[in-house]
Amino acid sequence: MKLRISNIALKNFKTFKDISIHPNPDFNIIIGENSSGKSTIFEAIHLWEKCYQTYILSSRKGFYKVKRSTNRYVNYQDLDFLRITKDEDLFHDPKDPDLGKCAEISISLTSDDEEAQTWNLGFKVTCPTSIENAFYRVQPIEEEQFTLFAQAFCGAGKFLDEAIFIYQTRPVAGVHQFEPYYNEAQIKRKIQKGSSHEVLRNKIISKRKSISDLETSISQIVEKEIKFTLPPSTRREKDEYVCLDVSVDGSKPYDLHLQGSGFLQIVEILATVEFIDAPLKLLLVDEPDSHIHSKLQQNLLNYLRKIDHNQFFIISHNDQFVTNAGDGEVFFISDDVKADGSLTAIDSTGFDIIKNALGGVILSLEKLNQAKHIAFVEGKDDASYLHTLNRKLKDITAVAGCLSEVTFFPLRGKDNIAQKIEYNKRTLNSLMRGKTWNAIFDRDFSTPEVDSKLKQNIRRNCVPFSHEGYCIESVVFSDQEILKRYINSYVDYLPNAEVNQFIDELIEQLCNDIQNPNSNLNKTLEVRFNGQKNNRPEFNALQFIDVMRSWSDQGVFRVERVMSKPMIRDFITSLELKLGRSLFLRTSNDDEEIASKFFNGYLSFINSIDDVVQSLKSLFIQLGVINEQQVDHQGEEQVA
Repeated sequence: MKLRISNIALKNFKTFKDISIHPNPDFNIIIGENSSGKSTIFEAIHLWEKCYQTYILSSRKGFYKVKRSTNRYVNYQDLDFLRITKDEDLFHDPKDPDLGKCAEISISLTSDDEEAQTWNLGFKVTCPTSIENAFYRVQPIEEEQFTLFAQAFCGAGKFLDEAIFIYQTRPVAGVHQFEPYYNEAQIKRKIQKGSSHEVLRNKIISKRKSISDLETSISQIVEKEIKFTLPPSTRREKDEYVCLDVSVDGSKPYDLHLQGSGFLQIVEILATVEFIDAPLKLLLVDEPDSHIHSKLQQNLLNYLRKIDHNQFFIISHNDQFVTNAGDGEVFFISDDVKADGSLTAIDSTGFDIIKNALGGVILSLEKLNQAKHIAFVEGKDDASYLHTLNRKLKDITAVAGCLSEVTFFPLRGKDNIAQKIEYNKRTLNSLMRGKTWNAIFDRDFSTPEVDSKLKQNIRRNCVPFSHEGYCIESVVFSDQEILKRYINSYVDYLPNAEVNQFIDELIEQLCNDIQNPNSNLNKTLEVRFNGQKNNRPEFNALQFIDVMRSWSDQGVFRVERVMSKPMIRDFITSLELKLGRSLFLRTSNDDEEIASKFFNGYLSFINSIDDVVQSLKSLFIQLGVINEQQVDHQGEEQVA
């Protein structure tokens, strides 16, 4: 019979008030922020095992019956694997109205028989009120489940203390230079107490008949030929300490304790996996990536996944390790998960979305979890601009909120934006809730009517915002007084009036050319518009003539609505010809580079709230960084 943990239920246990964990039968990688409860799950498993062993009869064929005279206890001093300073630290709330100083730890074991059976083996762990830090009282929650498990397991002549073996490997900085010989019972005891690395040599020599298999496995992971020089079996009777040398890629053999920490951790994990045989072999691996080079982490992961007679629980903080996990193998602990009371594997689609949009999965999940606002943006440049403006706003005015509470999620363009937002929000919402969702996007060729309808469509999922301009870089053109002050900050060799006249001339020329259906500029824009229609459902009924009409409001040409990045480039290079020199340094006249340099220069230019165009003010009001009353008040002071 092979056993697997199919459910872990914790009540009033340390950081968990009431949670049900649904593990993968083979491989589980647990991630989460510091103090989220990752190690607490390991502690709960260890404490459950302690209770299980305490309730086994001396015959090893059954469990104690619950009677007043047969209550079982575990000593406080024997629970050194628990991170507690006093006995009541074990409980989430020692004053819980239902449980008080009592925690419940249940583990459901499922067999791999053709007709699989499941036994819910749970314990109540209670702290006595009469004496502190002495012991915990242990009682089974459902005694019948223990009886049924004993009947099913022991019917084939097996013993209950052999059913389950739980062992934990921790980051190994090194092993002792001198390691005594131990017998098998002593080795198992060391493993159970979390001191597995102290008997690493003993575990290796115990497999001398299959040492070549261990050498092959380690060699495949570290991508070097590994050979152990084992002492003759007769040395046990003569020597106090185990002598074990290791050769790497044919080098001179050196003692095991001289090897690197990453190598030792790989050997520790593999040697422990092969040492024990039990129906349920549970390996708890604490941060296997702490000392192992990222190049070898994938090899280790692939090897562990091939082992079908173990169930693995792994705590990791490393993105390289986590992003190589398979479907249903990664579990993210967050405040939302603890509030819901259920921890399940991250859906693979959500996993890929985060990895593709934000890069590293763990750091991104932590940032998303900490954020109050999640803002969808078209690209990473938009997020960079807004962070820069946020820093500037902190310098020039008292902000109402903090942009660090906003995480930007790039959508890679505006194509099919409504569907992208709906899909991404639905996926992310399955991982974390209680967020304010925003969507920030460019107007491009949208008319006010099209923009309004698109916002209505998006508003079902989040709060939309569109820049008052073709793109975020073009919003500088929405206030020509600010635009002129900004450009004049580059020019100290000409009067402001002369520079302003050049700007007016270029905008007037642009207005005439772009609104002339026969001009080359107008025809170029029509081609660009038609190219966008294929991937923009909101443009289906839109004609280019409608777009042309939207460039003016009540006869006033709105230059910001046409200033795409190529148009910004043409405007800047034309102005530089009039000025006789470049406005700013750059490596090329590429439209992306010029538009970026132009906008970042504007952000640096801002010295007061009056230098911020209204479009950007409105956005930061929506994100909760500044408030409308504050902006209006400062504007009134400037006028006065």
